[in-house]
Amino acid sequence: MPLPQPDESIYRRVTVEFGREAFASEDPASRRTPIPDAWLDSPLGADLREADLIREADRYTDGLLHRASMAALVPGDQFSLWVFLRSKDGQPFVMDRYGVTGRSVGNQPLGPLADVQVYATNPQGIYEGKSHGLCRHQRWLSPEHDLLTLRDFVPLYLEDPGHGYWTGSGWCSKCAGYTIRRLNNEQFAHYWTSVQAAEAAAFGGDR
Repeated sequence: MPLPQPDESIYRRVTVEFGREAFASEDPASRRTPIPDAWLDSPLGADLREADLIREADRYTDGLLHRASMAALVPGDQFSLWVFLRSKDGQPFVMDRYGVTGRSVGNQPLGPLADVQVYATNPQGIYEGKSHGLCRHQRWLSPEHDLLTLRDFVPLYLEDPGHGYWTGSGWCSKCAGYTIRRLNNEQFAHYWTSVQAAEAAAFGGDR
């Protein structure tokens, strides 16, 4: 019996268009401060931590900062990073730090996603505690986040990949420990093709 095709509409939630639409659907009356166009229209290489929007939140702006951050960024738990994790021997899994069980990997090339921005509070594991992206522990982007490219982030994640669908011990279990810039059309096309290829290889047979 053939396995069902992955739903493209679900994966499209990582796109710039989805972020804009989700933010636009918010009640304008609830926004005490408007989101600058420069925030949503920032070039892909712009450091969002340097925007005027990033400031100390108060009871009037904390919700706004959260929604604005979610409009421009995608929490890691909504992005299929496993597709781009690679094992050294080409196997469809990598062992966890204890060598007990394996985490699925897709072995797909990053391609145009290599320079996608990744924001995380402790990606190198320098400080005590877990790394966060955007979640209940870190509700909006702030100067506390480090900025990396996805190319540089993947090796860090492979150092502590966890197993199965669980993240490793150093990453937040709510947001997977990081957040990425939303994908443009070219990036999403590669992402979607890679997801399909990785899932076909993981579950066997053609979709």
